[in-house]
Amino acid sequence: MKCAGLYVLLLMTLVHPHPELKNTHKVGQIPNVENYSQNKNTMKVQQILDGFLNPPLELITETLDLEVKPLKLETVNWDKYPYLPEVNVQIAYNENELFLQYRVNEQSVKAEVTKSNGRVWTDSCVEFFLSPEGNNEYYNLEINCIGTALLGFRKNGEASVHATDGQIATIRRISNLGNLPFVERKQPTKWQITLAIPWKVFFKHELSPVMGKKMRGNFYKCGDELSVPHFISWTKINTPNPSFHVPEFFGGLEFE
Repeated sequence: MKCAGLYVLLLMTLVHPHPELKNTHKVGQIPNVENYSQNKNTMKVQQILDGFLNPPLELITETLDLEVKPLKLETVNWDKYPYLPEVNVQIAYNENELFLQYRVNEQSVKAEVTKSNGRVWTDSCVEFFLSPEGNNEYYNLEINCIGTALLGFRKNGEASVHATDGQIATIRRISNLGNLPFVERKQPTKWQITLAIPWKVFFKHELSPVMGKKMRGNFYKCGDELSVPHFISWTKINTPNPSFHVPEFFGGLEFE
């Protein structure tokens, strides 16, 4: 029945296409570094739903689960913050959008921020940083567990530039926790969020990934103001204090 449901959704989509604030744990001067490839980790990013315009989020979720192996985030970079929640991420793309899906199992969950470009990192938050050229220019997408998003662009030595509310509104997203805010719930909670991010939302570049394109990036999970703060990443970060804004530690992303 699952395959039959997927076929119906695929057919429907083909026939009817769907018409800074400072981060307390991550700020500071971005280091001046000559070499932005200290981290040798590399992962493949596969293409899915080729030819589909704005496929339904439910279809994206089902396709990711069928075709894309989850990547486990399990790097604890700072001894002062040893807590390690269960976090998996899936990433894929087509010519119109970048697809991300996070699944989290953590001991408490919080979602108080509702304003775009707000302090989402203080809530239960997942993040994706992307450097299209693999240098010191990158985007930071940060989103809490009810889908409130922050999107910024940073370049070494310059202030962060945020996407507009209108640009952020084009990022389609759905969370199993809904979209209403709540104070910290101190109980084990599993949550999932799926995102479809238009390539055009990366507003300082004209991105159109093709097979063989190489970028750099990192995936994160944090919760700065939860009762147990934590800062988890895909690739290892060698800084004395928590900081995600360090493109020299990004891993490689190869688009297939």
